[in-house]
Amino acid sequence: MIFSEVAGHKELKESLKKMVQGGKMPHALLFSEQSGCGALPLVLALTQFIFCKTRRALASGDDTWVVKGLFGDEPDSLPTDDSCQVCSSCIKIRNLAHPDFHFLFPINTTPLVDKGKKAPMDMYYEIFRKIVEENPYFSEQDLYREMGLENKMGLIGVNEASWLIDKLSFTAYEGGSKVVLILYPERMNLEAANKLLKSIEEPTEDTFFFLITTDPEKIIKTIRSRCRLIEVPPIEKEDLQKAIAEKYKMSSEEALKWALCAQGSFGRAMEMIEESQQEKEDFEDFISLFRLVDERDLTGLLALGQELARKGKEEQKLFCRNALKSLRTMFMIKMGQENISYSSPNHIEQMKTLAERLKEDFFQKGYDIFNNSIECIERNVNAKFIFCDLCNALYINII
Repeated sequence: MIFSEVAGHKELKESLKKMVQGGKMPHALLFSEQSGCGALPLVLALTQFIFCKTRRALASGDDTWVVKGLFGDEPDSLPTDDSCQVCSSCIKIRNLAHPDFHFLFPINTTPLVDKGKKAPMDMYYEIFRKIVEENPYFSEQDLYREMGLENKMGLIGVNEASWLIDKLSFTAYEGGSKVVLILYPERMNLEAANKLLKSIEEPTEDTFFFLITTDPEKIIKTIRSRCRLIEVPPIEKEDLQKAIAEKYKMSSEEALKWALCAQGSFGRAMEMIEESQQEKEDFEDFISLFRLVDERDLTGLLALGQELARKGKEEQKLFCRNALKSLRTMFMIKMGQENISYSSPNHIEQMKTLAERLKEDFFQKGYDIFNNSIECIERNVNAKFIFCDLCNALYINII
C-alpha cells in the first residue's frame, strides 16, 4: 500500500514521510485509533516507504541504476513523495511477503491451522495476508472470524514473543531495515511483554516496531512507555465520503449518508454497507420463501432451501437472524403498531401485504422455526437437513 491509497489523514501522512526522509524515525511507534480509522493502512504505507529501493537510492544520490533499471533512460518523472510501487521491495511489501517485515498478532487454537493446535506465528500468515488484501480496515473481530476462533479471544503469549525474538536475531535478509508490526498489543500477557521489552527498548540498528491498538490504556505500561504515541483520528468526512463513493461506485450523496453514519471509520462504513447489501439479499430470499409457501410450490421451496444450504455458516446464521427481524416487523404491523415496526421504507409495502396473509398464531411458530435453525447451524448439523426441515416447517405451519 502507498500513502496516496490511504483514505484521509493528509497531515499525518506528511508527518510520517518527513520522519523517514529526515532520518528521524523513532524506533517504536504506537498507533492508537478507533477501529477501522486507518492505522493499519498507514503502517503498511509507511513500511513500504521505508523499504522502497527507489526512495532510498534517490535520497542517497546513487540513483543511476534505479532510474535506468526501473524507469528507463529518460523518465518523465520520478516518485519522490511516495513509494515507487515497482521495485522488488515495494512488490514484496504490497504482497506482505518481504523477509524483513514481521507481523505479530493475537492467536489462539483454531481448526484452520494444524488440526486445532496453536501453530507458530508464521503459520497464520496466509490468513493474515488474505484479510489484509480483502480489507485493510478490518477489525479485531474480523481477524478472529477469519482465523476461525469463533467466540475465543486472541492472545500474544511468550511463545509468540520468543518466535519474534528468534526472527530478529538474524541479520536483515536484504541488508537493510527490519520492521515489526504488532497488532493489538493490549492482548499481550505480562510474560510476553517482559520478553519483548529489551528488543523494543534497545532494538538493533535500523529496526522499527510499529504497534496498533484500539485501547492503549490496556497495554502493559512498560511497553507503552517505550513507544511514541501516534493518535490516528477518525477519517475526515469529505475524505471518507470520497473513498466510499470510489469503492462502491455510488453517488456522492449516498456515500455521504454512509460516511456520516460511520463517524470516521472506513472499516465501520464497509461493514454497514455490506450488511445492508446482505440484508437486501436475505430479505429477497425471505420473501421468496413465503411466496412459494403461499403458492404451495413445495418443489420450488425445497430448491430455494438447497440454495440457502450452500451459503457459508455465518451467512446462514445471518439469514435466519434477519428473518427473525422481518417476522418481528410483520408482527408489529399485524398488531397495528406500524410506528414501532422499524421497517425499511423499501420493504414496508411487501411487509404489509405478507403480514395481512399470516395468522397471529403463526408468528410464535415462525420464531421457533428460525431459532431452531440457528441452533442447528451452531451445532454443525448438515445444512441440507437444516434448510429442508425449515422449508417443510414453514410449508406445514403457514395455513
